[in-house]
Amino acid sequence: MKCIMVRKTLFSLCLYSAATLTLAQEPGSTDVPDDAAELSTINVQGKEQNTPKISTKKLLKVPGAGGDPLKAIEALPGVVLGGFGPFSIPAVRGSSPEDNLFITDFVPVGYVFHNDGFSTYNENLVEDFQLKAGAWGPKYNNAMGSVMNTKLRDPYHEDITSILDVSLFRVGGMIEGAVGDDSAFYASYRESLLQFYVENFVDEDELKFTEVPKNSDYQLKYHWQVDGISNLRLLATGARDSVGIEFGPESKDLQHEPDLAGGLDAEAFYHNQAILYDTILSGGTSTIVAFSHIENDQSFSVGSLIDVKATAFEYRLKNHYQTPLKNGDTLHYGLDSNSTNIKYDVTGKDIPCSEEFETCQPASLGLDFTTQDDITVNSTYLFTNYEWLATPFLEVSVGVGSSYNDFTHDATFQPRVSSRYEVSPQLKLTAAVGRHSQFHRDIRFIDKEVGTPDLKIPTSDHYVLGFEYTQGDSLSAKLETYYKDINDLVISNPAYEKGVTDDVDRYLNEVSGEAYGLELLINKNLTDKWYGWLSVAYSKTKRTNELTNTSFNYELDRPWIVNLVASYQYSPKTTIGWKWRYQSGALITPISGANPVDSAGNIVDLNIDVDNNNIPDNLADVHLYAPINGDINSQRLPASHRLDFRIDYEHKIDATYYFEIVNLYNQQNVSGYEYDEKYQTKEDVVSLPTLFNFGMKLTF
Repeated sequence: MKCIMVRKTLFSLCLYSAATLTLAQEPGSTDVPDDAAELSTINVQGKEQNTPKISTKKLLKVPGAGGDPLKAIEALPGVVLGGFGPFSIPAVRGSSPEDNLFITDFVPVGYVFHNDGFSTYNENLVEDFQLKAGAWGPKYNNAMGSVMNTKLRDPYHEDITSILDVSLFRVGGMIEGAVGDDSAFYASYRESLLQFYVENFVDEDELKFTEVPKNSDYQLKYHWQVDGISNLRLLATGARDSVGIEFGPESKDLQHEPDLAGGLDAEAFYHNQAILYDTILSGGTSTIVAFSHIENDQSFSVGSLIDVKATAFEYRLKNHYQTPLKNGDTLHYGLDSNSTNIKYDVTGKDIPCSEEFETCQPASLGLDFTTQDDITVNSTYLFTNYEWLATPFLEVSVGVGSSYNDFTHDATFQPRVSSRYEVSPQLKLTAAVGRHSQFHRDIRFIDKEVGTPDLKIPTSDHYVLGFEYTQGDSLSAKLETYYKDINDLVISNPAYEKGVTDDVDRYLNEVSGEAYGLELLINKNLTDKWYGWLSVAYSKTKRTNELTNTSFNYELDRPWIVNLVASYQYSPKTTIGWKWRYQSGALITPISGANPVDSAGNIVDLNIDVDNNNIPDNLADVHLYAPINGDINSQRLPASHRLDFRIDYEHKIDATYYFEIVNLYNQQNVSGYEYDEKYQTKEDVVSLPTLFNFGMKLTF
């Protein structure tokens, strides 16, 4: 295990989870059904459909995912997992992992992935999951990469039952059932078991845990069927993650960053509550309204490099409508108004740098800084969308969204258009275009002390063209090509120098980007005891530094990604499955050596002899060895591949078991390089070896 976050700007990582996930989040989906013409979408649904969609039931059994349907998202086209721990979130179609919007049951959540890579949802509750990868409709806003919309099922209106879920990775329990003729509830709680064996995977000379990684989550829902057309739902969700690390005497991270001394301590949690009411008004208009509150909190410290305490409180009112018109068309419209209060107190080392787009000095060379603030951001989003049945074979959707916030005073205008044409009963042609924008996820860039508060918000234009084909009830396919034009990304200003040019902006909107690709998804439903899917994605994604007019591959550029998932129903009670994944190698910035530098970053000349004994008399002045970096992201690691295996056995209706082997043939995929203190030698850092997992679900 490597503490790779120390190579990032720590201020950014800390505030990302604690504050920015709730800052100016805009509408997600409603419980009003999506139109069939929504494009660039992978729907994970609770029932089999004769379309290029993957059912929740299938994702629950994807080998290597531990029964977690959201963790299985990596098996879908064009998805790359980037980051570390709770930041290990999907990067979709050449966008940053920070460019996603996560919605659960119509309202935002704090974070979606735990520090062990599993999602914060009980898999028994996930009913539908939609990955919208490009040019989505105007009811979604504040995202440039993708929209990930999860719907948790309503509780069963049946007798009270309990479920116990146990695996080598986590344990959980759930209780649900009716509490009246028209109301029911469920309550779920889970806790990781990683703390009992994770130390077996680390070298204590490199690091040891002062607090082993652990996490927990909960979901509660109460559903009241008010009458035949109205429903009231009370929701509560939350999660907590924590870890503590002490760096050992042989830690390369400590050698490269001396200010890591003191170790790492991190804790993050969120609590979300919401009231949802949906009904059908006179005239046939359906509506859903939600009032929600979320608290996001994080404390994070790494040696003397960074110490963060941040809390965000958000209150949100959200109301969507769907009105059917007499001519058969449909009008959608709605609003989302939220107020977010963010408090943070940060001390540490400051080096103005945007790690995605430039190479940065070691954080230990930064200047001491302190910043704290208590800000409130109010934002409003309005949208309308007209769905026009132009002919019996052509559907067109035209919409626009507009947002405003009182912090940066940005007002956006975001048109979206999509269409769907039925060439034949088997073949459909789809197309879409849309403009998307999002508020700054990284508060560091707009902080009053270490940022530039008047930065413009980034924007992205999406263009999508696709084909869908179905063959009977067993086979379907989707081919889609896309292009993204990305603008106003943030990079540090090379003209800025603290204490010398403080009147110059630290950061500028001077990075643009593009991403394009082709994706194929072939889905086979259960026939002749077989089901599965093949996804193949080819893509390219680049960024351009407009200050220097230089272009380079984006750090998560993976030209080829192939997933093959197959399951065989060996018997009515037993299913056997395999998943094979191939992915182009990760990009790295090559290092050709290092310069000895003092604590101010000045190069120390070690070529001076003392009495000809070849020992430099100024060796003690060396604070660290600063790497000499090549062109950013100019070297690609070897391609990676892995085979996972799984058996599911349903002993009886209230007892199921599964067994998994992760990395069946023990492929040693190279994920990076580890350098010695002076960057003179390096060795491969490889992925985990073959792992085994066993789990069971018992219903009482």
